[in-house]
Amino acid sequence: MDKQAIITRLSTLDLSKYPYFEIKELIRELGIVGFIKFTLHPGKIITRARCDGNLKKVSDLSYKPQQFNKTCQRASTPINTMFYGCIVPEEQSLKDTLYISAVESSSLIRGGTETSGSETITYGKWEVTKDINLLIIVHKDCFKDVQNSLLEELKTTYNQFLESCPDLAADIDIFSKYFAGEFSKKNEPGADYNYLISAILTEVVTTEHNFDGVMYPSVQAGGEYGFNVAITPKSVDTKMKLVLAYETHLIKNREQVYIGGKSKRGTILPDSTIFYEDIVE
Repeated sequence: MDKQAIITRLSTLDLSKYPYFEIKELIRELGIVGFIKFTLHPGKIITRARCDGNLKKVSDLSYKPQQFNKTCQRASTPINTMFYGCIVPEEQSLKDTLYISAVESSSLIRGGTETSGSETITYGKWEVTKDINLLIIVHKDCFKDVQNSLLEELKTTYNQFLESCPDLAADIDIFSKYFAGEFSKKNEPGADYNYLISAILTEVVTTEHNFDGVMYPSVQAGGEYGFNVAITPKSVDTKMKLVLAYETHLIKNREQVYIGGKSKRGTILPDSTIFYEDIVE
């Protein structure tokens, strides 16, 4: 099959039947399409959040242990757990990652403007220690009205990449547009099969194409502020370290969200535990 026929086949599958092996073979059949790589260099900060209190170990702010990884997420299958985090462009405040991480993690925020309440939210500040190579999932038509310097840079890189490979440009564009759409699906509670295609693509590129993970615009934040990353456990263990933990409160009153108030900052101890101390904001 040509690449458009493969994409058409993928788009017409009944995902509710969990056709894992068929999806994987179709993605493999696409062959080498032309991936755009983005590298996180040492010193880059990745923020991860969990809406949970009483987190006491580094592993609590890392990837989900495989034995508890039972469903598909945007970039992980039940047999391939991943670390999820957020990054922002260099010129932006790292505080922007607090917002992106909260939006991605909080079911209270995702509940829409009709919900109000409070949650404990814990942030982990992770530092890259060795180069991490990510597959960029982006297309020139993604989030057209969003002003984001990194997103614009990646779109420019994408267009330059197409111009440098005129014989492959049509196939690359078909591939990128389809998978960018898969990675930008809105959350639907309980319907984890909607993430099958994006999750299996991530599995293929990390196990068969030597990528450490994938990078894609934050869907919940509408593509603004920064990007989400999904990174393999092996790369987390060998190329990243947790340098700070921070526990605080998230308060939501319909459309208004406030992050702050009574807070704790965690010191990372040598035995991989987190020692929290109350701090004054």
